[in-house]
Amino acid sequence: MATQAISEFYAHGSTTMLLEMLHRNAYYMVLYKKGAELYSAMEAAMASEVQSLWRAVEAAAAPADGGAAFLEELLARWNQHAEAVKMIQDMLAYMDVTFVPANRKTPIRELGLRLWRDQLTSSEEVRERLTEAVKRRGGEDELVAAVSKMLTELGPDVPGLFFQSV
Repeated sequence: MATQAISEFYAHGSTTMLLEMLHRNAYYMVLYKKGAELYSAMEAAMASEVQSLWRAVEAAAAPADGGAAFLEELLARWNQHAEAVKMIQDMLAYMDVTFVPANRKTPIRELGLRLWRDQLTSSEEVRERLTEAVKRRGGEDELVAAVSKMLTELGPDVPGLFFQSV
């Protein structure tokens, strides 16, 4: 049930299931010592959804238009991911505050950031396209500002991976 809800969060930004019911089911899973199963299912579902989002980013138009289409696609998928992570946190709040620290697991928000950051930094092509698009746009517009904000959210060292020479 949780993995179906996660897929719906990523696909639609909502779910047809009641959030209260999902929260309650997750609460009982953690309470009855099924937190490890729930966490593993959530982690696998999030990783799969992030990979799907990245396929769309990688397929985005080449930077012939100054990189606008690529940056817009990157930011649209980032926003989709960030919104889904918030909903997952809401659904699995009890797990996030009890099971996660007690079992030294990565909190949901940090896991979401790490999954996105790993995809972003592992693709040489995307790194090159991102850097080139920012250079072409001169670094002085809304898209570049939004990309900088995204990179900063991913970690204090992440912007330096892209903009050392910009």
